[in-house]
Amino acid sequence: MTGQQIIDALRALPNQIEELALGLSEDALRWRPSPGEWSIKEVCCHLRDSSEIDGERIRLMLSEDDAFLPSYDQEALARERDYQNESMPLVLTAVRAFSGGLAYLLGKLDEGEWQRTGRHEERGPISIAQYAQLLADHAREHLGQIRALRGQLAPGR
Repeated sequence: MTGQQIIDALRALPNQIEELALGLSEDALRWRPSPGEWSIKEVCCHLRDSSEIDGERIRLMLSEDDAFLPSYDQEALARERDYQNESMPLVLTAVRAFSGGLAYLLGKLDEGEWQRTGRHEERGPISIAQYAQLLADHAREHLGQIRALRGQLAPGR
């Protein structure tokens, strides 16, 4: 993907999530296909939090040479923040803010800034361009997950 395609994907994310969640009951948003798997609401909360964290990481890569990018435990974060009991309207507002802010930040970068690097705790050395591509892929994967979950819901939920 080009930088612009990545930016466009991040800008589109909130509307895509909103479309997929539109009209679902609270029970449908919280439904898990099996124990240990995430609900639609939990996936949306994960996308919110990852957009927030990813924005912080990119700002760090812009401000520090070879910035260290620590990993985090997404399952622990889901428990700590009690994803299942989050307000979906507030989650959607936050996704819009964080994903939109991330797209805005990336849209302001020049070619040299896209090439700045950091050291991800698990992935190793990575440029902003490479990291941004991962973000777009991550969003696309989770949108597919939400679509699949929605398709598994009983009619009328």
